[in-house]
Amino acid sequence: MPDRQQGADRRTIAAGVLAMVLLSGNFVASRHGLAAGLAVADLVLLRTSFAGLVLGGVLWRVGLGGLPTGRAAVLTLLAGAPYFLLCAAAVQFAPATHASILNPGGTMLFAPLLGWWVLRQAPEIGVRVGLFILTAGLLLIGGASLAEGGSRAWVGDLMLIFSGLIWALYGVLMRHWKVPGARAAAVVGTASLLWVPVHLGVFGLGGLPDHPREAVIQAAYQGIISGGVAVLLYSRAVALLGPARGALLPPLVPALGVFWAWLLLGEAVTATQVAGMALVIIGMLCGALWRGKTVRRRTDPVREAALISPYATYGDAADASPAAALPRHRRLLPGLRRGHGDRHGNGA
Repeated sequence: MPDRQQGADRRTIAAGVLAMVLLSGNFVASRHGLAAGLAVADLVLLRTSFAGLVLGGVLWRVGLGGLPTGRAAVLTLLAGAPYFLLCAAAVQFAPATHASILNPGGTMLFAPLLGWWVLRQAPEIGVRVGLFILTAGLLLIGGASLAEGGSRAWVGDLMLIFSGLIWALYGVLMRHWKVPGARAAAVVGTASLLWVPVHLGVFGLGGLPDHPREAVIQAAYQGIISGGVAVLLYSRAVALLGPARGALLPPLVPALGVFWAWLLLGEAVTATQVAGMALVIIGMLCGALWRGKTVRRRTDPVREAALISPYATYGDAADASPAAALPRHRRLLPGLRRGHGDRHGNGA
């Protein structure tokens, strides 16, 4: 039994790391699509349509779980098509290296502050120290952008930090309303399908017919792999690992994102920006892992809200509630099982 459990742990950790690898290429993919001739609206259409179809199947299985329509609409506005539109538009101005750092860094910066306000619990010492380190790193990156004469990268940087604020608010509200991550992902992805007929009515197919190869690449990665598969992998991995070990996963995204931008797009970074990126990652790790002297049985909800991945609706601790008490072999995909209670809003 111990060997079997260790094997399950290794598979869970591998799934979480794989999810981070898949998610870390979001901004690189968007930048590549724009360089290949697609417009921002084209990217949003591909993301919402294909990810919506994948996550719509998940929603059909798990149901709304009693989530009120108004709250579902708020979560969709914060994490659905408008959020992806903002992120895709930002990389028109800022390089993917900036996006890979500023978006998750902004989330980790604002989530504890919003959590303090909404959840009424002050951040722990590690989060507070991490905020100062994060701020220093963000200022270094932003200052380097402003120092580039004639560059509009600072415009994209501001948009990316704002996207981090939006995602932080989404994470805090998801935690406050006790919405499991897999269900939130399914609701947001499915509701974002409403954007598709609006887009087709206003823009038509846009540049997709002129760039079919790039459109297929973006649909496969942004819609199916990143927007669907990685969402579920991360959500289930953190639910099984728990918030403490799951906290090790999100800081992988900025580092991997910068690596992909360098490898696939040939983006260069200055020494000042490297220092800023390092500070952001250190600040994220500090906020995620530095706990107080006493270890509490219940995880700090401010920390939980801050650990939600900034690339999709992949909640963490909210997913681990009732199912966490089940044997591991029965918890593999608890949120994806069809259950009578869950379909009627009574299940996890």
